[in-house]
Amino acid sequence: MIRSYRKTDLEEMVRIWYEASVIAHFFIPASFWALQKSAMKDKYLPLAENFIFEEEGQIAGFISLVGEHVCALFVAPEMQGRGIGKALLEYAKTLKGRLSLKVYRENENALRFYEKCGFVAAGEEIDEYTGCAQILMEWELAR
Repeated sequence: MIRSYRKTDLEEMVRIWYEASVIAHFFIPASFWALQKSAMKDKYLPLAENFIFEEEGQIAGFISLVGEHVCALFVAPEMQGRGIGKALLEYAKTLKGRLSLKVYRENENALRFYEKCGFVAAGEEIDEYTGCAQILMEWELAR
């Protein structure tokens, strides 16, 4: 079930974000992600429009949007590969009709996932915080 975010979800969202980030972004030191935890909890997640995928009372994943930009899409590592990320992305597509996001070029699994979901590369830039290349990807509802 996908539902709107509640403040009580925040701790679990940060846990999922951190654990999934360390695994998916093996090319960035885990210490970088650890240093971002408080900013995620106190700044980034509260400022976004968040939707939670809940299964049997447990948060399995979430998507965070600022306007039409996907700022975060994370699924708990133990729940990955079950269609949760795709369901969250499809939900966001129905809400917005057009989406953009950035994904690290070295995160090949995520790149393939977004391509399968209809996103196309629209540019590339260097992330100022990590120095890693990011691909800007876009999706738009066919008119």
